[in-house]
Amino acid sequence: MKYTEEIHAERLLKMLEQKEPCIYCPTNINFGEAVQFLRGNNTWQHCDICRNFINIKNSHQLYPKCPCNKLGKKEAIKRTWLALEEKGYLVRL
Repeated sequence: MKYTEEIHAERLLKMLEQKEPCIYCPTNINFGEAVQFLRGNNTWQHCDICRNFINIKNSHQLYPKCPCNKLGKKEAIKRTWLALEEKGYLVRL
């Protein structure tokens, strides 16, 4: 199964329901810490999924790649909510 934006958005919503969302990695099958989940050639591609979702441009700086570490928790969560809303994954009641 291909990991799509729709799957990522669903997992982000589950992550954001947690008391401390930045502890969890939405691309990790068990929502564990990001360091536990590496894809292909031991790269941090899973962080790129989150970074691309909230439109963080890749920089030459290798670390920190996780948006929660790169931007700080509050800003990363804010951008995630905004991206979820802009992309139509949040339904207004």
